[in-house]
Amino acid sequence: MEHHLNIATAAKLVGISRRQIQKEIKAGNLDVFEGEVTVSSLQRFYPDVRLQNERELARVERIQNNAIYKVQADSLPSERIMASHINKLQTQLQESEQKVREYENLLMESKSRLEHMQKHCDRQQKQTLAAFITWMMGQYRQFHG
Repeated sequence: MEHHLNIATAAKLVGISRRQIQKEIKAGNLDVFEGEVTVSSLQRFYPDVRLQNERELARVERIQNNAIYKVQADSLPSERIMASHINKLQTQLQESEQKVREYENLLMESKSRLEHMQKHCDRQQKQTLAAFITWMMGQYRQFHG
């Protein structure tokens, strides 16, 4: 497994600033993986560097391995729990789709009634209702393509 060190640890190990490590990364002299410097690239670019504390490197590897195992073990719920979540989501989706259909029907019915009202209004009221209907349908098209 490739070992990785955070930028601060890598800088301490080499005896330079974090800023200098970041410059070397940007220059392509050091390899990074998920924001951490690979030990192999650090040793390649700074050949005089010795991992003074092999125990520290082993500890880092142990922490990384435990974190990977913990994430995998903790983040995967059982099939039964997943099936339950999926069923709940399907039900919520169906209910939401039904509500959308009901609101669309309400909107179309409102449009129809406004257009009917428009026939029995004076000129100014007709213009006002026409502007409102145009705005309302524009809003509908904006959100429903």
